[in-house]
Amino acid sequence: MSRMLGEYFEGSVLLLENLILALKEQGLRVLSYKLEGDLPVIGEVSRLSDLLIDYTDIQSPGSYRLAKEVKGVFRHTQYSPKHLLHYPTQVIYEISDDFEIIRTKDDFPPSVLFGIKPCDLAAIEVLDKVLERDDVYQARRARIEYIVVEECVEPGGTCFCGSIGTGPAVAKGYDIAYARLGDQVLFKVGSEKGLKLVEKVGLTPASDETLRRYNEALNEARRKASRIPPFNVVVRALEDVAVAEGFWREASARCVGCTNCNMVCPTCFCTEFSDYADLSGKAWRERHWFGCLSFTYGQVAGQHFRPELFMRYRHFVLHKFLFYQRQVGLPGCVGCGRCITWCPMGIDLREVVSRAVGYVGR
Repeated sequence: MSRMLGEYFEGSVLLLENLILALKEQGLRVLSYKLEGDLPVIGEVSRLSDLLIDYTDIQSPGSYRLAKEVKGVFRHTQYSPKHLLHYPTQVIYEISDDFEIIRTKDDFPPSVLFGIKPCDLAAIEVLDKVLERDDVYQARRARIEYIVVEECVEPGGTCFCGSIGTGPAVAKGYDIAYARLGDQVLFKVGSEKGLKLVEKVGLTPASDETLRRYNEALNEARRKASRIPPFNVVVRALEDVAVAEGFWREASARCVGCTNCNMVCPTCFCTEFSDYADLSGKAWRERHWFGCLSFTYGQVAGQHFRPELFMRYRHFVLHKFLFYQRQVGLPGCVGCGRCITWCPMGIDLREVVSRAVGYVGR
């Protein structure tokens, strides 16, 4: 039987292991969410039992907890694919004894992103555009051979991808997507490479009943994840309050400028460079993540562009909803909710942008 892109297949949860093994047979490193001690991270997996399919992440403003359940629903943690593709700290080059610049070799092997969520796939699309001339990022990005997405049938407590249009389903940019429906899994194919892979795994065409359950689950998930006003409404409201100092002072009243939101955001890309030398004569240049909520972010010789915290918080929000759109044609916020979950003060971005809509006309 001829198989086509966009076709749906089904199988048991156990077939996810067949998929992992088929990828590893190609000599690829499979990267997914897994436990490292008690901490959920993104790392190499080898089998189904490595995946967090028996865990549920319980998220709320300023709170994250991982619970083990027989049939868990895991979304994500503070780690995102950005941690792999746009590494937090990286040596860019070294200086030899005779002052020659030596570019650092990157040992990132050919890999697969497995089980990432639709919001993080959308974040990769943003980073691809923003960092299109960043050769360090692009070198790693080119080594991602497959992207396998797990669609969200049950959004998390701080998710709002339905309002942004970045989930809970995917439509492009993936090789294979799957959705867990109890003990059954529905698969869909997004590329020729994905189609060839499906043929090796032993999947069967999805039944009408499985498709019905899938569509019902995704529609309900989309409803639950639509937790702010429509994106275009939010954009217009933020344009109107962009210079409303009172609004931003109120919105940022609990912010402490810790930059947690910058660090966990899957689309924040800012870095700064530091030069180091030691007594042996070795010298090197290193780049590391830097966040716009940090006091020194807007500081230059002779002045400070955003000396007050409300100015820096305003920049963060406007950048996500307004400036990215103008820069690369995509929202900078993908609705993953990480900035809400990992804010130590429990500041809820959904409430901030919703208040902006209500603030218009005051």
